[in-house]
Amino acid sequence: MTEPGRVRWPHLFSPMQVGPLTLPNRIVMPAMDPSLADAEGLPTPAMLSHYALRAAGGAGLVITGNVAVHPRGRLSPWMATLTSDRHTEAFARLADAVHAVGGRLFVQLSHAGRQTVSQFAGGQPLSASAVPCPVMRDPPRAMDEAEVEETLEAFAGAALRARQSGADGVEFHMAHGYLVCQFLSPYSNFRTDRWGGDLDGRVRFATEVVRRARAVVGPDFPFQCRLSADERVEGGITVPLALEYAHRLVLAGADALSVSACNYESYRYNMPSYYLPEGTYEDLAAQIRRGLRERGVRVPVVAVGRFRRPEVAERALSLGHADLIAFGRALIADPELPRHLLAGQEEAVRPCVACNRCAESVTVGGVRCLVNPQVGRAAETDPPVSSRLRILVVGGGPAGLTCAARLARRGHDVTVAEASGRAGGKVWASAAPPMKEAFAEYAAWLVRDATAAGVVISTSRPLHPADFSAWSVGYDRVVIASGAVPAPTPQVPGLERAGSVLHPEAALGNDTLSGHVLVLGGGPEGCEVADALGARAAITRVSLVEQRPKIGLGLPSSVRTLLQARLEAAGISVHTSRTVGSIEADGVHLVDRRGRPAETLPAVDHVVVAVGVRAPVGWGALADGGHVVLLGDARHPATILEAVADGERLGRSL
Repeated sequence: MTEPGRVRWPHLFSPMQVGPLTLPNRIVMPAMDPSLADAEGLPTPAMLSHYALRAAGGAGLVITGNVAVHPRGRLSPWMATLTSDRHTEAFARLADAVHAVGGRLFVQLSHAGRQTVSQFAGGQPLSASAVPCPVMRDPPRAMDEAEVEETLEAFAGAALRARQSGADGVEFHMAHGYLVCQFLSPYSNFRTDRWGGDLDGRVRFATEVVRRARAVVGPDFPFQCRLSADERVEGGITVPLALEYAHRLVLAGADALSVSACNYESYRYNMPSYYLPEGTYEDLAAQIRRGLRERGVRVPVVAVGRFRRPEVAERALSLGHADLIAFGRALIADPELPRHLLAGQEEAVRPCVACNRCAESVTVGGVRCLVNPQVGRAAETDPPVSSRLRILVVGGGPAGLTCAARLARRGHDVTVAEASGRAGGKVWASAAPPMKEAFAEYAAWLVRDATAAGVVISTSRPLHPADFSAWSVGYDRVVIASGAVPAPTPQVPGLERAGSVLHPEAALGNDTLSGHVLVLGGGPEGCEVADALGARAAITRVSLVEQRPKIGLGLPSSVRTLLQARLEAAGISVHTSRTVGSIEADGVHLVDRRGRPAETLPAVDHVVVAVGVRAPVGWGALADGGHVVLLGDARHPATILEAVADGERLGRSL
C-alpha cells in the first residue's frame, strides 16, 4: 500500500542522488551544532542519540553540526573534533548508530577562523586577514603560507577520517562567516597574495579544500559544500559572486551544494526566527540552482531557512527552486516529523515555533528545545509504574499538559482540571502578538498529545486552594500547575487618570483601545504588546517605558534585535532607564534611575502593565512534596521552555 505522504507530497518523498549515494527522500537534517561533544571533542552518548533519533524518524540525510578539523578551529568547549584516530573511532560509533536505524550520515567539517576566541582556539584566532569579527572581537592573525597549507591538509585529513569512520559523506562548511567563508568574502579577505586579491585568489582556498580532500578519499565519497549566497553585510558575498564560487566548487569535485546566508555580524537573519517567513532563503537556493543549470551544471541544491511545513517544502521542490529541503529546527522539535508526514499524520507533528531557544542554549551548553524537552539527552525509557495512580493535574498549561501526557503514557489515570475554557495556558497568550501564530499550533498540539495519551481534560473547572479538601478526594496525587499571576501593579501617582489599566493578555484581546497607550515594562511581554498595539489604526501613539538600559531582555538575541527593529519601524516611542514618576492631566512624567525628572510624554488614554508575573498565593501551603506537588510557574515563574521541561521531569519521576 502506498503511504499517504508519497501521494500528498510526491516530490518530498521521492529519492535523490547525491554523487554515488541515494537518499530515500528529500528531507535533510542540516548541520546545527548541538554542543554535545565532550572536552576532548569526542561524541557523547547524548550526541549519538541526537542524530540516531532523527535518522530513525525518517530524515533522508542527517548532517552533524560543525566538526573541527584542527584544534585552532574550535569555537566552543563542546564542539566535536575529528583530528586523530581516537576521534575516528568515536565517530565510527556515531555512524554505526545512524546506520543501525537505516539512516545516512554526513559529517560537516569546519574551522571557525576568526569567529572564535583564544580561550577555545588554544591561541590567537587565525583568519584570512587580520580583521576582527565584529561579534567575537578577539583580534585574529592573518594565516601565513605554512598555516594555510597545514589547514588545507587538516581538512583533507578530517575528510579521510570521516570516510574511515563509516560516514556516508562530508559537508565542507564554507558559510556563515567561518574560515573558508572568510577567504571567500571580500568583507573579510584583504590578502594580496595568491589566497586573495581578486575572485580567483579568494576562491582558491575553498577549491583547494575540495581538491585535496578528493585526492585522499577517492571519487566515490560524496562532498557537499555549504555556502552563504548572501552575507547580508555591506561588502560581503552576494548571489552573483556565490554563483561563481558554486560553479568552481563543483568543478573541483563537489557533488552537492547547501545554500545558506549570513555571517556572525548578520546572525539575526542566519537562523530565521518567527519574525521571518518560512523558507526564508528559498530564493537564494533557486537563484544558485538556476544559474548553475544555465551553465550546464546539474548538482543537487539544498534550500534552508525555517522550513517546517511540508506544503512549503513541496512547493519549493515542485517549482524547481531546490532539490533537497533542510528541516533543521523542525527536526529538533520532532525527530519523527518525516514518519508522521509519510503516514499522513500531519496533526501528530510537534511544531517548531522558531523561537531560537535552541540556538541560544548551545552557547552555554547542550542544545535545548522549547517544545521538545527530551532534546540534548541520551535516549531514555520511561520508568515502569509499579501501581496505577489516580492523579489530578490542576492547570492545563504547558507544564501541566506535558506532565499529564507523560504520566498517562507511563500507565497512570490522569485528569487535568483547567480553569479557563480551553487548555494550553500561556502558550495561547504567546500566540497573540504578531508573527507568532506557530505558538497557537503548539498549544493545540499539547492538547491533542495529552488527549491521545489518555488524559481526561476538563475545562472551565476552576479549583481553589481553600476548597482543597473537597475537590482532591479520591486522588492519589495532586499536581498544582495553575500557572503564574501578574505581578502587583506599580504604585504610580495618578494612575487612575488612565482610561483603563490592563495586563498584556487583556490588552491584546481588547479592540477598543485608542489614542495614546503607555506600556509599563519593556521585557518580552511589554515589547510584544507594544508591537501589536502599534499596528492598530485607532491607537495614535504607543510609549514603552523600561527601567533597565535595554528592552527585550530574556529573548534570544536573534529574536530581540528583530523585535526592536519592528518597534522602531512602527514608530513606538521607547524610553529606557526610566520609570513613571506620575501621570498627570498634562502628561506622563518620567524620572531617571536616580529619581530625577526626565522627559514628559503626552497625556495617556490607557496603560498596559507588563512588569512580570509571580507564583500564585495559596498553593504553596498545600505542597508537601509527596501527595501535593507544585509544578511550573506555580512553583517558580519562568519561560515556556522551563515549564515544559519541568512537566517532563515530574511526569517521568512521579
